[in-house]
Amino acid sequence: MATIVFMGTRRVPLEVHSALLAAHDLGYRVALVAPAPPRFCADLLSDVEVVDVFDRPAALKAAVALAARTGAEGVVSWTDIGVELAAALAGTCGFPGPPVEAAHRARNKHSMRAALRHRPDLIPRFRRVRSHADLVAARAEIGVPGVLKPAGGSGSRSIFQVGAGTDLAALFAQAVSTTGVDVAPLFGDYPGEFVYEERLGGTEHSVEGFVHDGTVHVAGITDKWVSEPYFIEVEQVHPTRLPADVQDRAHELTRATVAAIGLDHCAFHLELRALPDGSVKLLEIAARPGGGYITSHLIPMSTGIAFHHDLIRIATGAAPELARGADRFAGSRQVVSPVAGRFEGLDGLPDVLNLWGLEHVVLEREIGGRITLPPGDVLSAVVASAIVRSVSYDDVRDTLRRAVDLSRPRVV
Repeated sequence: MATIVFMGTRRVPLEVHSALLAAHDLGYRVALVAPAPPRFCADLLSDVEVVDVFDRPAALKAAVALAARTGAEGVVSWTDIGVELAAALAGTCGFPGPPVEAAHRARNKHSMRAALRHRPDLIPRFRRVRSHADLVAARAEIGVPGVLKPAGGSGSRSIFQVGAGTDLAALFAQAVSTTGVDVAPLFGDYPGEFVYEERLGGTEHSVEGFVHDGTVHVAGITDKWVSEPYFIEVEQVHPTRLPADVQDRAHELTRATVAAIGLDHCAFHLELRALPDGSVKLLEIAARPGGGYITSHLIPMSTGIAFHHDLIRIATGAAPELARGADRFAGSRQVVSPVAGRFEGLDGLPDVLNLWGLEHVVLEREIGGRITLPPGDVLSAVVASAIVRSVSYDDVRDTLRRAVDLSRPRVV
């Protein structure tokens, strides 16, 4: 039996399980590179390398050794943390995967936008920021409203809105303090580097798909909602309700972005804003599958496309099948704690579980876990998610709303 290397896993066990079973369904053993011993069934893994993935030379050395002793045929990164490391392993071992420089452009938000300078119609106006003086100059050049975000961030961490009256010195100090490696080690990839860009209006969406031998394969577009003022993702519904012409522009944006970044032999998760005039602009692109249960559950439930199976195919040199077998709608919505403290559980579960169309309720914080409110560790404020499927877009959204309304986080 052949082996595939997983460069880490997703954060939530439900998504991890989907990924592991996809590999096993296709006849692959799974060898894991991770910063800590896995907490799931050992029978799903053939080998494990526990290593500090932020010590890049040591992690690459350990991953190469793991690939060699398991006879691996490919590597998959499930999160932004592993994208550049997976590309380095693919390049070292001759596996299918994006070039290392393309992986860098997919991770660094400034490099990502710079690759599309020749298409100003597709990106917001932006400027790199490394100091308070840079931020002052960026606001003067680009104007307000604006957004300041860490160049190497992920999961909506430490994103700040900037207005005409914003105290830029205080804001920059706060941005630096919330993007240290003590907050999240991933910030160590591009420490002290930020991007200031114009804040776009319209609605938010993501495009999910694959690149194989230079060809872009789109699995679908997801509608998304984020909370204010810190841009926490709170709801996702697939497939989109965007008009056909706007979807076509989203596909064009995706092809142009993939080509400019240089991605190949990987999944992508592209986030965009659809503006009131019908145009679309890039927020960012990631060289890995989308989270928020989009690729693990929403796409398979609504379209029948086995996204994770296709990702394993891509990583081992085969083309995706994108086999559709359903015509439904599916969505997920997050329960966000209103206060910081210690998570004690979720009240109202019996009522939530009685909702028609509900597929899953997922606890995303362990009992006793610490909750920190934005702009710190944004993800710790998300304590649970509901996943719903139906034949109606509106029914999915209504059921998700009721599920969250009935869920009452118990926080001390």
